[in-house]
Amino acid sequence: MKVLILTEAGSTIGFGHLTRSIALYQGFDEEKIDVEIVVNWDREAEYLLKGIKHKIFNWLQNRNTIFETIKEMDIVIIDSYTADLEFYQQVSKIVRIPVYIDDYVRLDYPRGTVISPSIYGDKLNYPEKDGVRYLLGKDYIILRKEFWDVPEKKIKRKIKNILITFGGANHQNLAKKFSEYLKDKFNFNIYIVDPRMKFTAKDMVNFMLKADLCISGGGQTTYELARVGVPTIGICFAENQLNNLIYGQKEEYLKFVGWYDEENLIIALENIIKELDYNKRKIMNRKGKAMIDGIGVKNIVRKIKSS
Repeated sequence: MKVLILTEAGSTIGFGHLTRSIALYQGFDEEKIDVEIVVNWDREAEYLLKGIKHKIFNWLQNRNTIFETIKEMDIVIIDSYTADLEFYQQVSKIVRIPVYIDDYVRLDYPRGTVISPSIYGDKLNYPEKDGVRYLLGKDYIILRKEFWDVPEKKIKRKIKNILITFGGANHQNLAKKFSEYLKDKFNFNIYIVDPRMKFTAKDMVNFMLKADLCISGGGQTTYELARVGVPTIGICFAENQLNNLIYGQKEEYLKFVGWYDEENLIIALENIIKELDYNKRKIMNRKGKAMIDGIGVKNIVRKIKSS
């Protein structure tokens, strides 16, 4: 069995698609299945692919070439916000098992398996179609191998260490602004995750275990934080993050403070931090770990193998 994963990444679109693709790669690799990632990007985060069979290639602009490659595959997985419907339709015609990762019913997908790996995926209005199978919701949340099994996190009585992680490098000025403000107001130790520093998944797990509180964007990282059990304040940077934050707040493992460009956002952030006493952070810790069990990749691999 041969598996090909097509995805994208970069400083402008972030690395959420890539980290999910790496997690799926790890899941198939665990089963001794031949798997490769082809990623369309600007080489901003090539360090993430260390030890992973991959190619850097603009598969959207070189369709004839990638379609020739796809003919040799049993399974093709696409995790993209830029691939158009025609591309999916062509893949569906060529491959025995086509798989599409989707976060918000982006397209009317052709024959294949649609995976919506989120806590709200089973609440989205996907159309019933012959030949289309859906894997929706929290049982299919995709996390990298380092997050499958994590140590128990201790919640401290007082907040001292704050982790700030906003994904792409474009938001580092806002992270620094928050850091300076919070240090002045609370005398916290502030740690900013700058993607240019090339932190690995193992590094991120260690940062999260040490953090008493995290201020995060609303992307894939929110699920990693929930898995570790880090009390989190979420900030929305893009429309496709909004449901993560709304439903995360509903499930009580994070607090959604607002959009990154809202007036007085930093004051709202300060007020939420003041509200998060020990008992509230304990609840957030417990709710996050209960929601995200870390076996979503294994569930996906098992389902796809049985197709």
